[in-house]
Amino acid sequence: MSQVKKVGIIGFGTVGSGVYETLLTKKEKVEKIIGSQFSIPVILVKDKQKQRDISGETAVTDSFEEFESLADLDAVVEASPDATTAYPFVRRLLQKGITVITANKELVAKHGEELLNLAAIYNCRLFFEAAVAGGIPVLTSVRHTLKTNDLERIEGVVNGTSNFILTKMREEGTAFQTALEEAQEHGYAEAVPDKDVDGWDAYYKTTILSHWIYGKAPVWLTEKPAGIRGTDVRDLLLADHLGGRIKHLASLEKNGNTITASVGPQFVLNDHPLYGVEGVNNGIHVKGSIVGSLLFQGAGAGKFPTASAVIEDLINFWSYTSEKAPLFEDHHEAPQLSGVNQEDEETKIKPEYSGVWLVTGKQLALQLEGQRAVEKLSAIKRLEGREAVLVKGKKHDVTAAMSTLNDTVRFYPVCGELQSILQLNAVTERSVS
Repeated sequence: MSQVKKVGIIGFGTVGSGVYETLLTKKEKVEKIIGSQFSIPVILVKDKQKQRDISGETAVTDSFEEFESLADLDAVVEASPDATTAYPFVRRLLQKGITVITANKELVAKHGEELLNLAAIYNCRLFFEAAVAGGIPVLTSVRHTLKTNDLERIEGVVNGTSNFILTKMREEGTAFQTALEEAQEHGYAEAVPDKDVDGWDAYYKTTILSHWIYGKAPVWLTEKPAGIRGTDVRDLLLADHLGGRIKHLASLEKNGNTITASVGPQFVLNDHPLYGVEGVNNGIHVKGSIVGSLLFQGAGAGKFPTASAVIEDLINFWSYTSEKAPLFEDHHEAPQLSGVNQEDEETKIKPEYSGVWLVTGKQLALQLEGQRAVEKLSAIKRLEGREAVLVKGKKHDVTAAMSTLNDTVRFYPVCGELQSILQLNAVTERSVS
């Protein structure tokens, strides 16, 4: 075998420890694949006095300078908790020509373009498969197996915490706060869960997908991502009565040279591939110009699923089988939540469900009376003082018409085939007549 390869690990929490344990458990298989022996000579931690199950062959340090000097590393797994912690470490490593593999979606979303450019300059790589959907190899699969396809639309359940909470609420009728507390007990949600439940985690991942696939940041359709905080459990149960489920989705759409993005709760019809993505699972639905509809589904988080994606990146680097880094357009601006004029929305993004909405709230029948700009598509469903209806119309017309009599109204874009909506409309008309 050739010279021993050396990888260091920054951070020894859930992901870092999972990578370490898996590399040791699968050592013989990994060495056979890469045609070389490897070692893990050093791990960087915040508190080196803490007891950890680490081999005597691996040094533990809380000094980055010592981490750099202890071994001649050719790769580093970065598993720190946020972009602020990770950025200076990763930047310095790339400037030294050391390849970095990370699962840090905030780091890649905020600094990915700069760091990828540094990697190119210093002849090394930045890998981040695990940053988007945990153990699902969506980035590698899209770049490796869909080279001739134009990807017209990408949408996904990319935050396992939000998906678990919504599933729990719908299946058991529990309130949002109760489901969140259970997610925290299981380790699916952090003690401070804001990035997950307020949509920022999905925002980071959507930004990464846009850069990876299209080479640029998207234009965001809203001023900020929408999360699931405060979701009314009755909305989830009413949605079920109307043939779908409310899920927290991230969406990218390509129209000409414009890439638009959104993050927030949507009403997913039961014919849609993402309808069955439940619990902590993630799912990425890709629509290609040749292949059509594809679904990538699996564990989106967790110790070993995320470790799996990190290690596959490492093996691809060591075995020289990795995909090329994404090419970026000639600009250096960080992705912004720019928003678009509502009047121009339908010219910017024209999904299959364009103009169809699930509206929940009170006194919906009164608000629909005499409306010409908003078309009612279903019977009004009622549950414990709350109502739901499917309507069709431009967003600003629907918002204006349905918000006049109460401040509890919510609007969910409808995600699914237009044909299903038309069939639902036909059934509703027959049942009413």
